[in-house]
Amino acid sequence: MQRKEFLRVAVGAGTGLIASRYISFADDQGAHDLRSALAGPITHYRRMEHAVSSEHLAPAVEAHLALARVTVDQHLRTPGGLSVLAEIAGMTGWLATDRGDLATARLRYGEAVQRAQQARHPLLTAYMTASLGQFETEAGNAHIGLKYISKAESLLERAAPDSARAWLSSLRAITLAELADRKGTYAALKLANTLTSRQRGEPTWPWVFQYDNAKFASSEAVALGRLGELPGAIAAFEAAQVHITGPKPRALALMDHANVLSCSGRLDEACAVAEAALQAGHSLGSVRVINRVRSFHANLPADAAGVVHLTDALSAVS
Repeated sequence: MQRKEFLRVAVGAGTGLIASRYISFADDQGAHDLRSALAGPITHYRRMEHAVSSEHLAPAVEAHLALARVTVDQHLRTPGGLSVLAEIAGMTGWLATDRGDLATARLRYGEAVQRAQQARHPLLTAYMTASLGQFETEAGNAHIGLKYISKAESLLERAAPDSARAWLSSLRAITLAELADRKGTYAALKLANTLTSRQRGEPTWPWVFQYDNAKFASSEAVALGRLGELPGAIAAFEAAQVHITGPKPRALALMDHANVLSCSGRLDEACAVAEAALQAGHSLGSVRVINRVRSFHANLPADAAGVVHLTDALSAVS
């Protein structure tokens, strides 16, 4: 597959991993065919995830994970088979998070890390470890999240693409901001910005997507917002918003933006942004997005006009 086509398929399959059938492993033909059969549905599930409720999609992906476990453990304990299994487990973790099932999400991300380790794939192991760290930070366990992110950084080999290092540095910045470490946050943002501008090394699976200026602006906005650096956060959100196309990532970014606007005293704007996120979360059945809106709403004064509209909107989705 040509690089341009490879990246086109990766972007079409959603941010993050692409099914391992596009990766070269030293399997015989029978193992290659079986691995491709296991990996194929995940590409389609990732495309569906943008339009289908996680509540409806998760049972299908969980069933595929159960099938993949048996198949890999009994017939395909190769680096390729184990890598596919890690990817499937990682997707179930994402879907569980979206459904608000944090216990299952933690188990699935942990399984994804374990399978990537068994595959002896350092870049995939780093990706899954960092994903677990990102999950823990967003679940309110920033100290644990930072531990996993640091572990992921230590796993990267010298040849790892800059996109990988930039993404990890952006996760570090957001996590340190959650911990109110201003100096560390700015240092991590500076490194992420440098790596984003340089982009040395071809993106390789699982980092087939470029960590570009738009992604950096989004990370910078979240980190600055959590530090309380409101003017810089608002400017970064405005720069990033037009480039965030995935409906769930966009809804989550909107909620970060709403928090910053509210802290800046722009309450009606903040509520309008939160209502847009709520509509997206409700249409996609994203408990995570809806819960973010509820948490935001709980800290607002009850009598402001924008708050009243948001209250009505929340009542309508309850």
